Amino acid sequence: MSEVITYSHLILSNCIIFDLDGTLCDTIGDIERSLIDTFLRNNCPVPNMNRLRVGPPLSVMIDELLGGNVDQDFVEKIASAYREDYESSNYEISPLYPGTFELLLRLKSIGKKLAVATLKREMSTLRLIDRRNISGFFDTIFCCDTGGIMYTKEQMLAAIISQLGIKASETIFFGDSVGDITAGQKNGITTVAVLFGYGTPEELIAAKPDYICNNYAECNISVE
Repeated sequence: MSEVITYSHLILSNCIIFDLDGTLCDTIGDIERSLIDTFLRNNCPVPNMNRLRVGPPLSVMIDELLGGNVDQDFVEKIASAYREDYESSNYEISPLYPGTFELLLRLKSIGKKLAVATLKREMSTLRLIDRRNISGFFDTIFCCDTGGIMYTKEQMLAAIISQLGIKASETIFFGDSVGDITAGQKNGITTVAVLFGYGTPEELIAAKPDYICNNYAECNISVE
């Protein structure tokens, strides 16, 4: 079993990177609302939202929601309409997880470099982070389409390390999916599996992260 990460571990790093959905913010409420509105506007039956899995690329998320093996032209039509709706949202039901603001404030106050790496598009990412009043904490934010380049999570992490001029060995990455943990491992970054997000604890622990995080209150505890 991976060790629970604490403040004592974080202060040894130079940079902490966070995923967004399921890691900094609980975004499923606004995502579900936009999807339902999109299906209704396109005169389509609303699928079973219990199938909704936040984290994968949008086209994969929609395909899974519709049960798989769906015509890709239809998937892209729904995805395009969804983006238009979601990117204009005020994100009223995408709160920060408890303790997020306090942790970011503490880390920033001791001079740590902070970053975001998310498969969300840049427009919705920047709008959401601004709505939650945390944009000033981050030295850089990488999205799936930053600078007009389509990034994988692995590529984002590499780009953040390069841009900030830091070493992978001095970097910690918090994420709530197996893909996050794998991307961090491929870059030689210390990984933290967030167990309160959208990935299942069983899958995350099986991915062998360096640490786990049950809640951000634990990250504010110093262990001698």
